[in-house]
Amino acid sequence: MIKIKSKKPKKYAEKELNKIRKKTGACDHDKIGYPALTKLAEGMLARSKQDAWNIEKLSGILHSQNLTLKENKKGISILVDKYEDRIEELEKQIEELTKQRNEGTRAYNGLAQMGKFAEDMGIDLQSAKDDLPEAEKNKYHFKQTDTVMESGKVKHEIKLTPKKKGKY
Repeated sequence: MIKIKSKKPKKYAEKELNKIRKKTGACDHDKIGYPALTKLAEGMLARSKQDAWNIEKLSGILHSQNLTLKENKKGISILVDKYEDRIEELEKQIEELTKQRNEGTRAYNGLAQMGKFAEDMGIDLQSAKDDLPEAEKNKYHFKQTDTVMESGKVKHEIKLTPKKKGKY
């Protein structure tokens, strides 16, 4: 067990003690006096008024920030809705472009197969390229359709019809 020694209060001379009493407003019994209590109460009142003003000011700031946050939430939800709509539009566009790409690939594959069939039949495509519809513009109507069957196979239809010559 540790013993704690307490210090004894400092002893002042009577003359010094009277000076301290006069300075602090204490009575002869060394208790705080009414003037000191009044001064303390006035100081506490001024401090509480200042604190009340600060609390009111901070409360106003918090209220305005709360309103700003609510407005921002509304704006953010509007932006999210717009972005979700835009994402849906882009997804539809992706589907359409994928479909067009697949149709183009099927058409290319159909033409490539037709070229292989022609070579197998003994047709020289290099010499026949001048007879292609692209070589003589506006001479033929060229139409190609590709249909995906239920079995997964692709049916290619190619139509080439000469254009009728109109009067000039």
